Amino acid sequence: MANKPIPGSTIDTPQSTSSGRVLGPKLKIAAFILGVAAIEWVVAYFYLPSVAPATNTAPDKPAAETAHEAEAPAEADSDHHAAPEGLASHAGSTKSHGSMQEVDLGEFTVTAYQPVSSSTLFISFHLYGSVTERQTEEFAKRLDDNKHRIRDNIIVIVRSAEITDLTDAGLGLIKRRILETTNKALGKPLLQGVMFSEFSFVEQ
Repeated sequence: MANKPIPGSTIDTPQSTSSGRVLGPKLKIAAFILGVAAIEWVVAYFYLPSVAPATNTAPDKPAAETAHEAEAPAEADSDHHAAPEGLASHAGSTKSHGSMQEVDLGEFTVTAYQPVSSSTLFISFHLYGSVTERQTEEFAKRLDDNKHRIRDNIIVIVRSAEITDLTDAGLGLIKRRILETTNKALGKPLLQGVMFSEFSFVEQ
């Protein structure tokens, strides 16, 4: 008489046991794949936000840096154009205060009577002046227009000079007076200085 399974009992048969053995490795492989996928997803989740900005052309910058960079080209351009201007001002300064041009103010022979010593001085000299190069042309024109007046002023200054002024090695006082009266006659301070050449005087 064949044995019948009792309802509710869990008697395993050889077929069910073999299927359980086949499913076990498959479940392990599936669990391993799911675990690897989960790890990759977690890694991607944490790394993608930091990698994503690298695809942008440029990251956002603070407003202050952006403003500074916007001003930088303007400043560089300004400096680029400022150099010629700086060079122009320097050139003007060189013309104004740089090399001087020597001008001939003429030869003079002056006779001066000294009442104190009852003697006469015979004074002769060649007078030169110095003018800036850029003002040479203007000086020459004004000198030509006022040459007689300027010459008379020089003669009067030398003739009225004291003996101590004439014996001064630098003739400083006489030079200052000639410079002042000559510029006044020119109507403009074009003459920068005066120099005596071959200066001599004889008292008789």
